[in-house]
Amino acid sequence: MELMLKKNTVYNQLKKDIVSGKLCAGEKLPQGVDLAKELGVSHNTLRSALAKLEKDGYIAMIHGKGTFVYPDSTKFHATSTIMVLHGDDSGFEAPWRYIVPEISRSTTERQLKAFITNDSAMNIFSESDIREFVKANNVIGIISVMSNFNGTEPIIAKIKAAGVPVVITHGRLTDTEITGFASICVPEKGGWEDAIAYLTEIGHKHIGIIGSSNIMPSSVRPFRFYSYEGTLELLKEYGAVNDSGLVKTSLLNKEQIIATVEEIFLNPQKPTAILCFSDFYAIYVYEALKKMNLRIPEDVAVMGICGYPDARLLSPPLSTIDYGYAELAELSVEMLQEPEKWFDPQTGKGKQRIKPYKLIKRESTEPK
Repeated sequence: MELMLKKNTVYNQLKKDIVSGKLCAGEKLPQGVDLAKELGVSHNTLRSALAKLEKDGYIAMIHGKGTFVYPDSTKFHATSTIMVLHGDDSGFEAPWRYIVPEISRSTTERQLKAFITNDSAMNIFSESDIREFVKANNVIGIISVMSNFNGTEPIIAKIKAAGVPVVITHGRLTDTEITGFASICVPEKGGWEDAIAYLTEIGHKHIGIIGSSNIMPSSVRPFRFYSYEGTLELLKEYGAVNDSGLVKTSLLNKEQIIATVEEIFLNPQKPTAILCFSDFYAIYVYEALKKMNLRIPEDVAVMGICGYPDARLLSPPLSTIDYGYAELAELSVEMLQEPEKWFDPQTGKGKQRIKPYKLIKRESTEPK
């Protein structure tokens, strides 16, 4: 694994220098020992990287004369492939549904191929099958849209067997430590706090909150990594009423969310705003408020979390803490093209990258 990662790092660096013109067509590369020393790798690692560059049409190694940049290299190289792995969850709320198309767009723009598969399909094949596929299809890395690993999942061994760098595109803060893969993480706790801060800043003191009671690992709290008690404390900290009757959880289910909204409004202190666990919860909150003849935002403001791309189609468009699915995809592809930045050359272990969220203010909280 370590040798493979070092080889890929050298390969990608030299390829980048050739394509960018830093190494010109016909230019002779330094002698092997000198070049290996310059790049900080062993001669064996350099030889493996050069062999791949020659196979892909970037260089020509001429016996007795040296190694030369192949004329017009950009026309003769084999197209690199990125393998994209997502889970089997089929609901419209699954982030992979919105991230994977953006990965496909990004790879196309960068003149790469994307091979898209899922957890079940990957687990059918042996580790040797996967290695052969990677070799035959010039796979330079894997993007996993699966996350929140506990370390026991069989898919981890299958991914590692590929022997190429791996980026978890929408990871949890523990994913890199558990898997050794690189990851991109959005600070979800900060987003939850900023949502409450924003609603109080625009005048809401009675805020209804709907968290998730979907089955999750215990480390994932029902309020974006906050506990029930922690969310009540946040409300108090930002000057809102921390009434336990306004803070509820629900499954992502239309009937249950509507019932939860109705329950919140039975509280003596009626909410003037509702913060939802996700934009997908907010969709059903809209339906509940319409059923109760309450207007958004005149009677009740509504805010989501996550940045579901079609949330702007709601009437009125939904305010949200936007995690930026398109940007997550773009950064994942970028990291695989720059492995020297995101993977330790000695251990092959990936690094964690924190991606900021954005507060998107729309008419569901701020009328025109």
